[in-house]
Amino acid sequence: MTPGKGPGVLVFEMPLDAIELNTIDDLYTFVETAIQRTGLVLAPDAFFSPWVRAVSAQCHDVRWLYLSKPISGELQQHLANFAHKPLPDKGFVLLEMGRVVRVVDVDAIGGSSQPHRLGAVVQQAFAVKPKSAANGRYLLVDTGSNSVDPYQVLGAAESDSESNIKKKYKQMVLQYHPDRVAHLGPELRELAAKKTREINAAFAAIRSMREF
Repeated sequence: MTPGKGPGVLVFEMPLDAIELNTIDDLYTFVETAIQRTGLVLAPDAFFSPWVRAVSAQCHDVRWLYLSKPISGELQQHLANFAHKPLPDKGFVLLEMGRVVRVVDVDAIGGSSQPHRLGAVVQQAFAVKPKSAANGRYLLVDTGSNSVDPYQVLGAAESDSESNIKKKYKQMVLQYHPDRVAHLGPELRELAAKKTREINAAFAAIRSMREF
């Protein structure tokens, strides 16, 4: 972004690109293809926010994106499921290798008033590698009470192709999405949300193990 040129006028470049997420497939494709370090800014006025300019300048090795228009509530919920936590109104989602690394709530850490703090938060998030349990040839998923084979969670087999695993993953997420049972009460919705978290964790484990 170049706000102006000439004597006494500050010129700065913004390493930001706009992205549109209109459908669930758009969201899945975005997450799956976020192999390099990526920051998705959730604030609607991201392009003009001082804290966005500050963190993108401090972390120039991260690919920074912002939403060109607000995403639907359904897509917000799906993205929150990927992250295993609610999304803030003002913040960003950090992704790498097809998974959500961290969700940062800017106001919760005083990032709006002290934007210089955000760079350290981003670098620290990417420096921490995900922990997983290994048992023989399988990478296991911790479901809270025990560890299970991630292929079993997705109803897949180790011999399945990458495309088949991705297809089964999407089918499972759509099948168990909490919004499908919201009308049946909070208990069933919470069970569906738990199942969705397990599905996301299993898919992330398989991606990490097979490196796709």
